Amino acid sequence: MFCALGWLLLGGAADAALADNACPSPAGPVAIGNALWNGWGRGLDNTRYQPEPAIRASDVAKLALKWAYGYQSGTEFGQPTIVDERLFVTSSTGRIYSLDSKTGCTYWTYDAAAGSQTAVVIGELARARVAALPKRLKRTLAHLDVIKAPSAAFFGDDTGAVYALDAQKGTLLWKTQVDTHPMARIVGAPTLYNDRLYVAVSSTEDAAAANPSYSCCTFRGSVAALDIATGRTLWKSYTVLQEPQPTRKNSAGVQEFGPAGAAIVSSPTVDGKRNVLYVATGGSATGVEQSLTDAIVALDSADGKLRWVKQLVRPDAGTAGSGFSSSPVLRTLATGNQVLLAGQKSGVVYGLDPDHGGEILWQTKIGVSSAGAAGGGASGVISMVGPPGVAGSPGGVAWGSAADHRSLYVAISGLLAQPANTSGSLTALDMATGVARWHTAAPEPACSWSERNCSHAQAQAVTVMPGSAFSGSMDGHLRAYSTIDGKILWDFDTARDFQTKNGIKASGGPLDHGGATIVNGMVYVNSGNTLLAFSVDGK
Repeated sequence: MFCALGWLLLGGAADAALADNACPSPAGPVAIGNALWNGWGRGLDNTRYQPEPAIRASDVAKLALKWAYGYQSGTEFGQPTIVDERLFVTSSTGRIYSLDSKTGCTYWTYDAAAGSQTAVVIGELARARVAALPKRLKRTLAHLDVIKAPSAAFFGDDTGAVYALDAQKGTLLWKTQVDTHPMARIVGAPTLYNDRLYVAVSSTEDAAAANPSYSCCTFRGSVAALDIATGRTLWKSYTVLQEPQPTRKNSAGVQEFGPAGAAIVSSPTVDGKRNVLYVATGGSATGVEQSLTDAIVALDSADGKLRWVKQLVRPDAGTAGSGFSSSPVLRTLATGNQVLLAGQKSGVVYGLDPDHGGEILWQTKIGVSSAGAAGGGASGVISMVGPPGVAGSPGGVAWGSAADHRSLYVAISGLLAQPANTSGSLTALDMATGVARWHTAAPEPACSWSERNCSHAQAQAVTVMPGSAFSGSMDGHLRAYSTIDGKILWDFDTARDFQTKNGIKASGGPLDHGGATIVNGMVYVNSGNTLLAFSVDGK
């Protein structure tokens, strides 16, 4: 009874906040344009690169908070999507928001059945058309009004379901249960391409497996293609090829199963040239490697059939694991050849050849030198070509790297090391060779809350624009780095209380998962239960 009443009170408070913060005019149709950040990586190649930020690198140091928006509860790791001056973002309570990206006023909210941590992707459900006018008027008009096509907002939730909402009104269009396993989760944002929504499925079964009374393990990672108009599943491919079978009983007498695992926690990458979908898989849940675990997997985008797999199991990774939690990045080199870039939890970054079954072109293990790996040098990075193992590292790649036309920017989180540590860094790698251009260790100021539990690990996904790369840290700091030499250009501590546009009490904290998004001269990021919007001089 208390829980139900508490939920009603929370809902009522949120509704009141929406009424107080409602936009003065109703939302119009949402159209896909050029100035946007749509989905996880901004584009199909998951580069996390904003080529037209409407802000110069020389002005990044002047960034100041323009407004803050408070979520009703929880810590938010989702990433804002900005399309047609509309901001869409999910939350851990399941409330989905549509805001004015300039002012932070609220257009609509929608309550999903479960929490969500994916980025939203916007897709047009039909083509834009010209308004019909009488023939006698067409001759006299200098232009014709274009009617925007209806658009949908797509996202996944923590039960393995995918939703499509009317992007203008926030009403439900369809909902599809992509996976029925009780531990299934959608963590990576869906990817939209050619009227299909590609969805990767993850799970929390690895955490449940720590309980001796749990029958480990039966979840299999997968990728599904959905029709965007109806939500109908067109195909589904598993990353563990065999269905789990009973194996043995554990020390508690509980029946165990296998094979299982190969969860996919990152957003799929689309290669339109080759009609291929790339996904990065996690490890085996049973300790027995399968052919598609710890790998970059290429699937045919039309039917989901396996094109090739490059398994990258590292004996030197130990308990840190060889799995992947960040999306592959597809980039074209100056030579015209393409490279598939993949950062592993082990701390190794790979350059793979998409034309030859993912053949390793180079690999680099990012580490800190005995001298402390100060910024501006490559002394902290060891590069190798070929498969041999390399020495230990202080951490690994967590949620994602970013790439411009020259470099791959890789953040390292010491929390992925075994044993875990508080170190973090950002490194720029030459995309053609894997050689480091620069390496900058995270500064070590005391966290705002105290030195206790203070980590400088850089787990959050990196975002890059011309001249500047943005990387969030678990100490609450969002920093902008020069893409030329790794010098820190701007540093903002998000771990404090904020006055919010919608009146909800909100505080920032560690920066994790979804990274900053940059559109129309503004930088957006989630911290704690706060959405922060920055602009030059806060204007």
